[in-house]
Parts: sequence; structure tokens; C-alpha cells
Amino acid sequence: MGSISQMTTDGRLEKLEIELTRAKRSNRLLLAIMLLAAVVMTAGIGRREKVVEANAFILVDENGKTRATLSMLKEGPGLGLHDEKGKTRASLAVRKDGPMLYLYDENDKPRTVLAVFKDGTGLCLYDENGKPRANLDVSKDGSTLGLLDENGKPRAVLTAIDEGPGLGLYDENGKTRAALAVPKEEAVLGLYDENGKLRAGLAVRKDGPDLGLLDENGKLLWKAPP
Repeated sequence: MGSISQMTTDGRLEKLEIELTRAKRSNRLLLAIMLLAAVVMTAGIGRREKVVEANAFILVDENGKTRATLSMLKEGPGLGLHDEKGKTRASLAVRKDGPMLYLYDENDKPRTVLAVFKDGTGLCLYDENGKPRANLDVSKDGSTLGLLDENGKPRAVLTAIDEGPGLGLYDENGKTRAALAVPKEEAVLGLYDENGKLRAGLAVRKDGPDLGLLDENGKLLWKAPP
């Protein structure tokens, strides 16, 4: 009896092991099918042209403060980034005339503006009062760098165009006081009075230098060589 019982038990265990092995194989096959289905579904989602549609998105931090806004405005899409106090620190907008990037200080004052237009690119730097202090423009005609004072008056302008580079210096009233130009095959320096009148001119050409002095009415007083 013990022998027969033992044989029966062994047979049952062997059968159970076979069934367990089959079950494991079936489970592995089912898992593989499920993973394949998940991959196919994910790939299908990635190929969709439109996932989410909205007019605006707002991202907030753990304190509920708005930190980023993406919205569709009348002139085009815009992105705003904000600090922990809710102050706008950077914004990017795409308008009809081109994209523009703004960088702000902690007082909401614009300090840097970069823009791309149809006819060129421009960069402007501002002081803490929102006054422009420097600007750089690049167009098909050339490039220009301008330096301005605290009142927004241009004080120095450097240009590089097809005719040659040039430098202009201005007083607090915006009057030209000195100008230097280097056109083709010559160099010219002009000095001006407080009324913007040319009073002295120096030119260096292939045939030699020229120096002239003028009065307040523009009349030549002295020239060398004569």
C-alpha cells in the first residue's frame, strides 16, 4: 500500500510540475503579447498630429505661484517665465514682423531685447530705469552699434557699411562733435562746434593729407596745403 501510495503521489507531483511549467510558458507568452501591445499603442500615440489643444497653459510651483505661461495671443504665440515672486523674468513672442526675446530684472524692467525682423536683427540693452543704453543693428546695408546716455541720447555710433566704417561722437544735446570715416582709399576726420557746424577737417588721401579750418558760418579760414 505504501509503495502504491508513494507512486500515486509521485505521479501527481510530476503532473503538477508539468502543469506549472505550461502555466509559466503561457504567462510569459501573455506578458510578451501585452508588452507588444503597449509598444504599439505608445507608437500610435506618438504619431498623432494633435495630442492636446488649448489657448493657454499655466505651470505653477509647489506654492501655487505661476512660473510659466504659454498662451496664444492676438499677435501670435507667447511664452513667459516668472520667478518665485511671480515677476516676469523672460518672455518670448512670435509676432507678424518676427520673433522677440525679452529679459527682465527683479523690478519688471526690461534689460535686454533681442528681435529678428525681415530686414535684419536688433539687440538693445537697457539700464535699471528702463532707458536704452546700447543697441546693435544688423541689416543688409551693414551693422550699427550705438551707445546712449542716461537720457536716451546717442553719444557714440559706430557703423560698418559698404562704403567703409565710421564713428560719430555726440554731445548731451545730440549734436555731432566729432566724426571719423574711412571710405575707400581715404580717411576723414571732422570736428564740430556746439551747433553742429564743421570747424576743422582732416583728410588723408592717395595724393597726400589735407587740413582745413572753418569759421562758425562754414567759411574756410585756413588750409594746408594751400
